[in-house]
Amino acid sequence: MKIRRLHSAVLAVALGASVLASTPAFAATQTGAAVASGGWPTPDWYLQGPYQTLAACDLAYEDAAQNGQYTGLVYCHWFRGGGPYLAGFYYEVYIP
Repeated sequence: MKIRRLHSAVLAVALGASVLASTPAFAATQTGAAVASGGWPTPDWYLQGPYQTLAACDLAYEDAAQNGQYTGLVYCHWFRGGGPYLAGFYYEVYIP
């Protein structure tokens, strides 16, 4: 009986974490990424860039963070390019 209770508790915690992680702002702040498994931003998340260096991306990210106009920000990361996006460093912003 104790094993079943423990199993149920673990399942409840896992489901709760899954629900929280599916919330875009929470997921971005906790995991540091709003990019879907296919490499594209999830809905309402937009790539800002490209920047040729991580330092240039950092500077733009810090400016956006101080500006305070976005609900969420995801730190700079390398995007290999594709579709309308060139390869380079991007940060992401959340615009609902």
